[in-house]
Amino acid sequence: MTVMARLSYRARLLTNLSILVWVSTIKTLYNAARNGLVRLLFHIAPSTHAETGLLVSTYEMMRGQLRDSLEEIEDKSRQLEKSWEQVKKSRDLLQTTIDSLNVDLIVLDRRLRITQANRNVRERYQNREITGRYCYEVTHGLNHPCRPPDYVCPASKVWQTGTPVRVIHTHSTNKGADKTKYIEITMSPLYDTGGKITQVVELSRDITESKTQENRILEANRALRVLNDIAITVSQSLSLDFVLNSALEKVLELMAGELGGILLLDETKGTLSYRAYRGFSERFVRGTADIAIGEGIAGKVAEQGEPLVMDDIAKDPRVSRQLAVVEEGLKAFSAVPLKSKEKVVGVLTIASRKPRLFSEQEVRLLAALGHQLGVVIENAELYQKLQLKEQVHAELLRRIITAQEDERRRIARELHDVTSQALATLAVRVESLASVTGAAPADMEAHLKETRQLLTATSKEVHRLIFDLRPSLLDDLGLAAALRSCAHSLLDPAGIEVHLEVVGEEKRLPPTVEIAAFRIVQEAVTNVASHSRAESAYISLEFKEKCIVAQVEDDGTGFEMPQIGTSEGARDRVGLLGMKERAELLGGKLTIDTEPGKGSRITTEIPIDLEQ
Repeated sequence: MTVMARLSYRARLLTNLSILVWVSTIKTLYNAARNGLVRLLFHIAPSTHAETGLLVSTYEMMRGQLRDSLEEIEDKSRQLEKSWEQVKKSRDLLQTTIDSLNVDLIVLDRRLRITQANRNVRERYQNREITGRYCYEVTHGLNHPCRPPDYVCPASKVWQTGTPVRVIHTHSTNKGADKTKYIEITMSPLYDTGGKITQVVELSRDITESKTQENRILEANRALRVLNDIAITVSQSLSLDFVLNSALEKVLELMAGELGGILLLDETKGTLSYRAYRGFSERFVRGTADIAIGEGIAGKVAEQGEPLVMDDIAKDPRVSRQLAVVEEGLKAFSAVPLKSKEKVVGVLTIASRKPRLFSEQEVRLLAALGHQLGVVIENAELYQKLQLKEQVHAELLRRIITAQEDERRRIARELHDVTSQALATLAVRVESLASVTGAAPADMEAHLKETRQLLTATSKEVHRLIFDLRPSLLDDLGLAAALRSCAHSLLDPAGIEVHLEVVGEEKRLPPTVEIAAFRIVQEAVTNVASHSRAESAYISLEFKEKCIVAQVEDDGTGFEMPQIGTSEGARDRVGLLGMKERAELLGGKLTIDTEPGKGSRITTEIPIDLEQ
């Protein structure tokens, strides 16, 4: 390779490495040497041998200097080639490094065009050519840079301040249940050797999962704060109504709601009714009372155990009492189940008369509150039932003591009025017999006959009193015979026809079971005789393997079913409560089916404990 060729090759190599100063200098030296030599050789005409010798020596000197310069250039070129290889290795290492990052990395120029991207980005866009395209076009599908109110592009701030900027963009998508994605973007400047910003590096990563977890933690904290407030309220009072109203106020405050209510499930009727509410009119509350399970929005929530949310409840086809909803002017509506141990105990509703969209986060928060409120409500109900039972027990104890005293007075009165008088009469007759010992046999016989009749009547009265205190038939012949005798003695005088049926194989039962069943049926039959105005009464006893089932039914007037779980019911229907308590004390149950004008039916089921 000639000197010119080598110089040209070195010049091209140096040009590729951007070492222009070296190239310019070497070309200048080479050209100067070459031109000077040519002029010496061709333009200077030697006149003497001495001049020719001087010219040759000068040429040799310049050639030597040029050779030294070329050797130096070759040495520098080798060094530059080595440096270039190191630069290539560093560049490849840098590319490998940024390709290994588990984030999206792009480099932008001042016009927001992509100049470089890592593998994450290239693969995301299926290795399509994105270099030279605008970042907002590639990443967001926009035809303009990100701007408020949707997003704020941090690039302009980086160019202005020269400092890194971190922002979080939210993007809406129609994919999946959660339509919001969160993208964390960090932009940093790149400087040249003169300290001027030439490009901007953008790092972005999808933080939707962590942001969702963060939001859930925040929701849980908000719910816990509300529940803590409710717990403080509950500690002040366990009154169910107080707890419900306080809890509802806290929930409405948390949700910034104007309307809301808590419907409780009546397990006996299988219906829902508002027990606490805010903002709803009395007309709406009355118009939505006794919602059956599966009926309307609240009924479906109670049936399915899942929340329901709607933007405009008045237009929802699932609404069962649309007139009440329309008259109330309701728009947005949300209903969540109140659960305790996976059992629905009620429904919490939040509503608005203005358009409102309940977010998924709000619905999740309400659902979480629903679970916690369900437990609070069940505890309050249990406490209320416990208090009621204590009241009932106290009332029953008072009634028992009163009944005992009344029974003692009745027995004393009857003994005084009947038995005592009869015995006194017997004493008089015995004395009269002594005074008429000389009387005719016929008179004596008449006195003896009257005395015998009086003794018989007195004996029957004493036996009646004994039966009232403890029916001997129950001990001697068993439950069926005792109930048959009891029913006839109570219902025959009232003109009520008695029908008694025994199902299954009759057998003796443990004494506690027999006396409990007897007293329950006796109380039911007494109610039929006293209040039913019935023509017929039907009594059945069914002997099963593990329990005894007794039922008393009449065709009388029936009655309004009392609220056994309320203090009013306790005052009005202590007899019914006493029957219920007797059954429950032995692990049994008692059900009452009645309706005004349609008679009544009382059924008790008591387990048989064969070890007793």
